[in-house]
Amino acid sequence: MDIQLTNGIVGVTCLAFAAIGTFLLVPDRELTVRERIGIHTIFWSFILYAMWIIYTLAGREQGWDKYFLLGFPFLLGLLLSLLSELNSRQPPFNIADPRIKKIALDTWKRLPNNVKRGLQKTVMNVQSIPEWSALDREGFKPAKITAARWFPILPYPARGIIHISAGDCQGLAASVITGTLAHEFAQAYQSTRTPFDSEAINRAGDELPLKWGFKKEIKELIDQRKAGA
Repeated sequence: MDIQLTNGIVGVTCLAFAAIGTFLLVPDRELTVRERIGIHTIFWSFILYAMWIIYTLAGREQGWDKYFLLGFPFLLGLLLSLLSELNSRQPPFNIADPRIKKIALDTWKRLPNNVKRGLQKTVMNVQSIPEWSALDREGFKPAKITAARWFPILPYPARGIIHISAGDCQGLAASVITGTLAHEFAQAYQSTRTPFDSEAINRAGDELPLKWGFKKEIKELIDQRKAGA
């Protein structure tokens, strides 16, 4: 095999692995504009250089084979860019406690993909607080005191944050915390569908997670509510 062709194949292969490696390093959270520009710059630097190597090796040859070879790295770059954008839309999880953070992230991963897409811009932040303030507690009904709460900021388009009380979580099983978070994610998701229907939003908190595979966790959450009533 011609040495130039061999070098070209090795170069393109290395560039493909470099682009895929860069994609694997994209954090699963909301990226800043600066981070997005940096990630896509790296992707397309690799891809354009790979296209140039292929074009140089093909020389002046014409035909579909040449365009197919040129299109392959382009499609790879486009795919990685789209996947990195989709992967980076998870809301930021600002949770100091490692146990609670793991539970919160695991709960998010279990949500259906269409629900995640619906929540990408709705849930602006998932943040832990030491404990509920007296003002927070006044907003809870006696049987509804919970480890997490969805706080809507704008009704339309739906925007808000989810607070998690680290103090309340200390005495709760992981399954109950999971059920609570699934309940709050469901309310946030329903807020995108019926932003001005508070009854539908409250009802969705217990109904939607059952469809998402959180039947056991929601049952334990309801049992915990009854026990604390």
